[in-house]
Amino acid sequence: MEGLHFMIRNEYGKQLYEILDGIIDSSWYWSLAPEEAYFTGSGNLDQPLFFEADKIMDGQTFINHISKEDYYLIFADITAFPTLESVVSIENETDFMKSSCKLGLSLSDSAYMIVYSREKQILLEVKERAETLGYQNIRFLKKEKVVSALWGWKDLIKENDHWYSNNKGHSNE
Repeated sequence: MEGLHFMIRNEYGKQLYEILDGIIDSSWYWSLAPEEAYFTGSGNLDQPLFFEADKIMDGQTFINHISKEDYYLIFADITAFPTLESVVSIENETDFMKSSCKLGLSLSDSAYMIVYSREKQILLEVKERAETLGYQNIRFLKKEKVVSALWGWKDLIKENDHWYSNNKGHSNE
């Protein structure tokens, strides 16, 4: 697993479509974790980009959905799988490595995109697309950086929960 980090434009648009068009396989299935992204409608953040019912989309529906009108991305966690039966929740590196996930996208703070995959060719194509689109701070990430950026915060929470439960009633004074 490797990754690619870059900054997208923090504005209304079709950034997911721009990044993925022509790169992804329309036969893939897309798992959409809870996110914060909205169609812009009349210049307002009208409706969620993905509804609760949209947890999994087939490839053609996903492509049509992300290309039909402008939206505003805030947070997103999207993964692609080769078959519907192979779609699983990916909560950490082990889940990813055991899965058949082809590609993952994680967006935070409306601008910071991480794309990760086992397939270097996919990342090279995304890098080329990001450069063409004028995205900034494009750089490859080694596996350790991807794991830290995507799932490291969960490890910190677990560590803090463990520390807290072991130190209840003890004062640091």
